[in-house]
Amino acid sequence: MVSALGWALATTTFAQTNLQFTAATSTDEQAIRLSWASQSNHVYQIQCANALATNADGSTAWFTLYDDYPSQGTNTFWLDSGNYYKNPPILHPKNMPMRFYRILDEGSDTTSDEPTISIVSPTNGFVASGSLTVSVAASTDQATLATKLYVDGQEMQMSDDGSNYVINTCEWGNGIHTLFATAKCTSDFEGPMGVGLQSVAVGHAVSSYVPVTFNNLISRISFSEPLFNPDAGQTQQVSAVFAANSDWNLNIVDAFSNVVFTTTGSGTTMQYYWDGNGNGETSLPAGIYYYYISAQANGESSDIVIGGSSVSDGGTVPSPSFARSSGASSDSSSPTELWAVPADLSDGPVPLALYPPGVDTNDLTIFQASPAEIQSLRPLVVHVKPNVAMNSGSTFSAEDTGGAPSAPASQSAPPAPNRPPSTPAVKIAGTFGIAYQRCLSTNISIVTPLNGFPVLPGQQAQHVKLNTNTMANVTLTMPAEPMFEDMANTFVAQMENGGWSPSFVKVDDDLRASDLQGSGNVFNQVNLGFLMLHGSYGTTIDYNANQTLDIYFAVENRANNNASWVRLSDMSLGSANSATNSLRWMVIFACNSLRQANYNSMNNGGTLPINNKLHLLFGGNSLIYPNENIAGLWARAILGLSFIYPQQLRSAWYDSARTSYGIGTYPNTIKLATAGWTDNFNDTLQSTNGTSGDLQYESVQVYP
Repeated sequence: MVSALGWALATTTFAQTNLQFTAATSTDEQAIRLSWASQSNHVYQIQCANALATNADGSTAWFTLYDDYPSQGTNTFWLDSGNYYKNPPILHPKNMPMRFYRILDEGSDTTSDEPTISIVSPTNGFVASGSLTVSVAASTDQATLATKLYVDGQEMQMSDDGSNYVINTCEWGNGIHTLFATAKCTSDFEGPMGVGLQSVAVGHAVSSYVPVTFNNLISRISFSEPLFNPDAGQTQQVSAVFAANSDWNLNIVDAFSNVVFTTTGSGTTMQYYWDGNGNGETSLPAGIYYYYISAQANGESSDIVIGGSSVSDGGTVPSPSFARSSGASSDSSSPTELWAVPADLSDGPVPLALYPPGVDTNDLTIFQASPAEIQSLRPLVVHVKPNVAMNSGSTFSAEDTGGAPSAPASQSAPPAPNRPPSTPAVKIAGTFGIAYQRCLSTNISIVTPLNGFPVLPGQQAQHVKLNTNTMANVTLTMPAEPMFEDMANTFVAQMENGGWSPSFVKVDDDLRASDLQGSGNVFNQVNLGFLMLHGSYGTTIDYNANQTLDIYFAVENRANNNASWVRLSDMSLGSANSATNSLRWMVIFACNSLRQANYNSMNNGGTLPINNKLHLLFGGNSLIYPNENIAGLWARAILGLSFIYPQQLRSAWYDSARTSYGIGTYPNTIKLATAGWTDNFNDTLQSTNGTSGDLQYESVQVYP
């Protein structure tokens, strides 16, 4: 079932079936809030198009904007703020002249018992300033469990511990905002090779809504670049709105907590353009930077002048404050900018750049002036009433309440950005590739691999005996692994958020056995690789692998209705062709992909895939299980997205698994492993040595 709606200057339904849109509204940020009549325990997909009838046959090319969204009962809402984790990204509605929507009902949950979830804190009516930790409690009697947090219908960054989400309330307008959380469970663990084809049921739950008032002196912090990269010729525009005329300070901090640039100013708005140079005009590298804004109400009048005759009272008008990378200027010769004042004087004058592209400007008076001229013109004075705020949630704003709490007189805002980006990041920090197969076919199986032993006339070829079977020549089933897709999506989202570019994402039949064999391995084209497949290890020697105990990965080909084995020894991992395609780190997320006994046998036989260009290889030393959060948490840790130093790839590999597996109950002990050169065991993405020393192996138990 689908229902479709178009959004331009007004909303109009152009096609409806059993699904029906009940509302479509625009927030002050020009995000689009969609509401539709829904069914309990159903799951929905939101699709979008920027124009209709774009295909040659007159049909419309729809794009998936958001997927796996659980029903909130009989009426469900969701916020379109763009999706910058898609490739290519889907832009924020404010950057598009028109957008059409279609809702797809993907069906009801299939589990026999739904999970439960609630927001433990904050509680209804809580008044939040600065950093807010939202704690959720979820439970299930099923096999796996994962949670998400939404603010006004927009999904937030993932939790670093599985139950606590930290948001920076200064990145929204003051007023009431709606929090809710979702939970997803699966009925079984996606099993290893040979256990038979199992059907994994899925269930969802949504918490009650928790309205919370955001109340800050510093609000609406926003950025023109989610990941600032001066090497790309960018200029970072940092904006904020203050509830009262304030003296403000902006500290820019790198991923290692070093303050690299500081500037100051005053007013009721801040719009600072940073050119990427540090204090003293020092050159800074591309990377992740965080922005700390502090402000102190200075008690000065917030009166603004815009020309004309005097008035005694007016609406709430933020006073402009403008600075360039060379520092704020009060000289009348400072560069002029465009300013805007609405006809009803409810807002302004503020820099026109604060208005999103595409916003209706018919009721605005637009003029050009320098910041100094704005402060010096006196004929018309507009008085500012504090604490009148804009509300991103489209529920109601502080001015509607009649008794909004007073904003603090001083504040140091938490580091930003923390909210998901509303503009695309320039992805030149590094390259990565990801590949996986979900094994969704039910009629593909695979015979254990041949061992290469010479065959005499009249004899049958011999096969390797694998850990999954008691005999050497058997046919194995390939259970489905749909959660690989969830793992991949979270990993790609976090890597892109850190400025890394996906060179390829190979899914199902896009991945062939030949892609993984020899020095032409596709992962040798990127800096970091992530592969997810079924894995097994040999318990008898393989003459094709120099008489060692090898490790094997099944690669299916649904088009030909068959599957092939790829030996670990078939791979040659590591390249150094250029800075943009030099494979240094590789993850093989598969059962027993780095089993210690087999690793030792291959090391002794000289058949390991680690050449002198690969730094580290990550894998499993036991049965391991897909988990929605493992890959995403690992990416956040190694990128430094968790407001701590970027972590070593090796230690983060174990920590992300401990956190993710700690939420569920798994049927066996789980061990992860790392192999690589001695001098690279402490590698971070930002700091690494050349490959030297000896090959080392490490196994760490991560569950229980």
